[in-house]
Amino acid sequence: MKKILLSALLLATISSHAQTQQTVVVHFDTDKYDLTVDATTTLDSFVLSNTTDKKIKLYGHTDIMAGYEYNDALSLKRTNAVKQYLVSKGVSADNIIEEKGFGKRRPLNDNRGEKEMHMNRRVEIVFEGEEHVINEGVKNVEMKEEKTLTEKIEDTATSVGSNIVLKNMNFYGSTHSILPESMPTLFELIEVMKKNPTLVIQVEGHICCQDGDADGFDIGTRTQNLSENRAKEICKYLHKSGIEEKRLFFKGYGHQQPLTPYPEKTEEERINNRRVEIKIVRK
Repeated sequence: MKKILLSALLLATISSHAQTQQTVVVHFDTDKYDLTVDATTTLDSFVLSNTTDKKIKLYGHTDIMAGYEYNDALSLKRTNAVKQYLVSKGVSADNIIEEKGFGKRRPLNDNRGEKEMHMNRRVEIVFEGEEHVINEGVKNVEMKEEKTLTEKIEDTATSVGSNIVLKNMNFYGSTHSILPESMPTLFELIEVMKKNPTLVIQVEGHICCQDGDADGFDIGTRTQNLSENRAKEICKYLHKSGIEEKRLFFKGYGHQQPLTPYPEKTEEERINNRRVEIKIVRK
């Protein structure tokens, strides 16, 4: 596991103030421009922070899904939704001096997986604000990166019965079709299986955003077993890549084992529940 030493400023005494460009960000659900509860909460805090007399610029962005023309239009709809909400809360429309939609042209990351795509589905509210300048010293803070899938499986603490979440393992909405951004995770899992020929796993699918324990509807098969189909699809991919079928099991749990209760309130909670795990059957 890698370790990074970062320099962190100690918050002690404030020596001065400086004008600088500040940014507040709100995020959106996939292919949507409606404001989420998280977004309105952020915007309400922005309105209450006495910054709304400043000149404001709105910049809209999308994830990588769909074409440029579609995403350009979607990003503008998102900026307009933010503008209309701010105006409804008392911000003068005259203070909103710029609105631009960049579509998918300015991503913050590589759009690998739902978490990264969520970060890109955003509107940035840019304004002039006051920044505190801190005059204290610097200390080193040790921050640990999360273990890779390979490290987790090979860790001696990972025993039979252990479950590991496959990070950035995602599918097209309401289908068992694997997103291209999930391939690095699959490739790593294949390599781990080949490197550890006695390893037997069960792939376990879970869904979010549904009341009760039932499974989701798979629009590809028109059956009510979405989480099972997703787990099965991963096993099929592993088998096609040279992993013996006898080393692969699958199971769908639907919404039986949510990590956060329904209704999920944030995108992070939805991602946590909409997940794929592997259980170590034999190591």
